[in-house]
Amino acid sequence: MSQNKKTVVWKKILLGIGLSISLLGTGFGISVAVRPSTIQETGEVKTVIEGGVTIELTEKLPTDAFDGQGELDDANIYPYVESVDGGQFMEITGAEAGEGEFAALGAIEAVDTSSPEAFVNSTLGRCIIADNVYGAQCVSLQRAFWLNYAGYDITTCGTGVAKGEVNCPEEIARDKFTIIRNIGEIISGTWIVTDGSWTGHVCFVTKVLGNGYVTCLGENQGGHSCGEGIGGSATNLINLSTKNFLIGFIPNAYKPLPNPEPILPDTSH
Repeated sequence: MSQNKKTVVWKKILLGIGLSISLLGTGFGISVAVRPSTIQETGEVKTVIEGGVTIELTEKLPTDAFDGQGELDDANIYPYVESVDGGQFMEITGAEAGEGEFAALGAIEAVDTSSPEAFVNSTLGRCIIADNVYGAQCVSLQRAFWLNYAGYDITTCGTGVAKGEVNCPEEIARDKFTIIRNIGEIISGTWIVTDGSWTGHVCFVTKVLGNGYVTCLGENQGGHSCGEGIGGSATNLINLSTKNFLIGFIPNAYKPLPNPEPILPDTSH
């Protein structure tokens, strides 16, 4: 691969003093300002602490980031991330859900869950608070999906953090989602919960890349800041390692239809 092509790769993936990424073909852009003091380098991984959220970006691109001609694949223009700390989430139940300061933070916004593509188009670049006192956290986006798609709220099983969902998946899934526990079962439209930090992370898979990575839509994973007084960062796309995968939820409406049984010719005559 030529030196010019290598330069293109590093400009799209690595952080220096700031990270600026153009999301080609989407019409959206994100920019994360990072002070030099917030970057810790160890080998091939850069640890970035932005707004209290820890993100580990890899400097080594998986081989499938390129097509056969050595050019960047359009699906791989997003940063490669080893792990994300998705931030805290305040569960609101009962009367609190419709009263007081929590409700004043913002109503549950409408999102389109008719298909994985529609969900991405209706949320990318937005700060979806979902009445969370901590602002736009990873679970806030998940909560908006559950309320719009399934008609009920999610729970972090009393923990207030994403990876707590592994403790009560049946309560989260009910009859609207299929629970998966193996990486090989992930498909487009799967919500995956990952470990790797004290809060873990949850995001929405838009594409399975192979080689241990998926393209994931989520909040508080490097998108633009939602501003002072709100907290968290807006929905964006990253290529996330599945090495810390804990559990997944596939909306039943997104599951592929089974192949119909073949009609065999009548040989009785």
